[in-house]
Amino acid sequence: MFILLGLAYFPLRVGFRFDPQPCELLSTAKYLLLSFTNYGHIARFALFFAMSLAQMHKGLRPTTAGFVFAGIAGLTMGVLVELAEGVTGRGNCRLRDLIPDSVGMLLGALGVTLWHRTRQAGPWPGTADLAE
Repeated sequence: MFILLGLAYFPLRVGFRFDPQPCELLSTAKYLLLSFTNYGHIARFALFFAMSLAQMHKGLRPTTAGFVFAGIAGLTMGVLVELAEGVTGRGNCRLRDLIPDSVGMLLGALGVTLWHRTRQAGPWPGTADLAE
């Protein structure tokens, strides 16, 4: 439902008046590097990765199947967002926008893994005295 509502945002934003634009498939090295500064995409896709992983299992347990599912879901969502921007003419349909999406998913995977490991490991070394 979250995905459907997220994608419905694009046609709603333009009042269902579509203005299809071509998607930019090629880019220069300058713009590829610039895409790493798209912090909004990075943050949203890190969260999307964690949410997708949570749908696979009860809780955020890092498993290979969960990571594959969340990665495929994230890439699919990224492609659908770019296509929605191209079809509505609002925003820019760029293949290079999948770079910050992927970086966000990698950070989401790292965050989930670190969160899971710290919860399993117990207290940090040297902090057991603080709990008393």
